[in-house]
Amino acid sequence: MRTRHSHRITRRTAGRLLDGTARHLAGGTAGRLPGEPAGAGPEHLIRVLGAATAPIREGELAGEQAAMAAFEASYPLGALQPSHVVTPRKRTMFNLPQLFTVKVVAWSLAGLATAGGAATAGTIAFTSSGPAATGGASVSGPAVPSGSAGAGGSVAGNVPAQPVASSARAGGPAATGSSGAGAPVSPTRLCTELTTKVASVTGDAQGAANTAAGAAGVAAVLANPALTQVLATPPFASLISAVGSATAVPDYCGLLMGLPTVPVPAAFTQLPASVVGHALAALPASDLAGVLRSLPTAGLSQTLGELSPAQLSSVFTTLPASAAGSVLSELPASPLAGVLTALPASSVTSLLPSLPAGDLATVLTTLPDAATGTVLTELPASGLSSVLTGLPAPALGNALTGLPAGDLSQILTTLPPSSAGSVLTTLPATTLGSVLSALPASTLGRVLGSLPAGDLSTVVTTLQPSTLRSLLGSLPSGTVTQILAKLPSSVLSGLRGILPSGILAQLPV
Repeated sequence: MRTRHSHRITRRTAGRLLDGTARHLAGGTAGRLPGEPAGAGPEHLIRVLGAATAPIREGELAGEQAAMAAFEASYPLGALQPSHVVTPRKRTMFNLPQLFTVKVVAWSLAGLATAGGAATAGTIAFTSSGPAATGGASVSGPAVPSGSAGAGGSVAGNVPAQPVASSARAGGPAATGSSGAGAPVSPTRLCTELTTKVASVTGDAQGAANTAAGAAGVAAVLANPALTQVLATPPFASLISAVGSATAVPDYCGLLMGLPTVPVPAAFTQLPASVVGHALAALPASDLAGVLRSLPTAGLSQTLGELSPAQLSSVFTTLPASAAGSVLSELPASPLAGVLTALPASSVTSLLPSLPAGDLATVLTTLPDAATGTVLTELPASGLSSVLTGLPAPALGNALTGLPAGDLSQILTTLPPSSAGSVLTTLPATTLGSVLSALPASTLGRVLGSLPAGDLSTVVTTLQPSTLRSLLGSLPSGTVTQILAKLPSSVLSGLRGILPSGILAQLPV
């Protein structure tokens, strides 16, 4: 049976070890190296070690909880575990890594004292979490000696003057993206650090509740007004530089961290278009849909209007059809026209037929007539058929009425005859008459002459008599004869009392 051995030592044992170290450095006999003269240790070190090993006096731990909270808040989001909370019993114990840190700091102070220097940058306070800076100095980790002691037993020259690597929490050059002592910190990492610090500033209970709530909680932390004061600290200056203003940083971080909602929707338009385009292209479909849907109409319109055609294409080919329809149907006429006319034809071809019927109807009835014509004429026959035959009669009539004659002609002649018949027979009499009356005579004859007999019969019997007489009267007699020849005798009989004598003469006997 294996027995687990603890590496922890008691405070008494740690004190004895420190006493031995102090006597050795001060010139005592305990632990002195052979040949080493007595009295070689500095008086300053003796006082430091004496203060470190003395019993705790009243008031010395008054700021312990605040110091521990500040230290824990410096870790990245999610790095802290409940096991980091220690009991009062455990605070009386030292483990080997802590003792090693104590000894290293003692060696550093000995070297400084020997050289005649004074440690004035700050005071090192030893807590259960390790060393923490309580003055002007910041500590990001222990400085480990890189070699053995030199002549006379001094190791001060072997202790690095700076930590091996600085982090965003320490506020070093790496935290601002420069080439300081450590590798540059990515904007995403800085955003994570920023969120952690804001959660700490807003209070343990509220901050913990927000960060534990997932993406929505993180978005709430980023939207908290306390972010402004945390953002003013040096490590986060590069985030402000990246977007040009502090108010845009929460939404920038939201994009980098892949949040499905915008933390501060009203400030989203302050982000540079280049930043937004790059960030949106990197989001998965679900998060992209959430980001766009969380924007107010004005912000959504401006954001989409600033994207390049390639970026717009990337957005709408990534979005699911339902989300794309929801986004497009929210846009007013002018921004909607700008988006759809800026999209490449291939993107329009794949986008419009895939939209839910309700969203498609909203889009085509919102678009100005000129933009509707531009969008519909970009579609191939199959896509055009899918779009127009899927619209209810009111939306279809609204989409076709008012189109420029050239666009209307192209649309009706691009449609296969069966689809053209389905479109025309869906329209009520007044709308049907307006659409056919807008066509040039050559296009009208071509469209009517190509319709299946059943659809042609429905068209001529739906049209008002005056409109039918006007339309047939505008066509060459040969074209009229071909059209009437396709009608069944029952329909022709009904036309004898409507059509003028000139057209009646062309009816089959």
